[in-house]
Amino acid sequence: FQKHYFPIDYTVRVQYEEVLRPSNITRLRNGTVSEVALRYLWFHVSSQAVLRIREVLLEKHPSWRYTQEL
Repeated sequence: FQKHYFPIDYTVRVQYEEVLRPSNITRLRNGTVSEVALRYLWFHVSSQAVLRIREVLLEKHPSWRYTQEL
């Protein structure tokens, strides 16, 4: 059981620069950043998050196929 599932308190370490906070998005939206640039930023951050999850996710984990499709 444990080799296919993570413990409840399992965390993935990320760098400070990898965290996108809502206050940063609001600041960008109120600034001169275009909506297209914000959408690209959101896509990039989301795809990088999926890649980080895939690095630690075990192949027999129930979410493996779902993250592969993403």
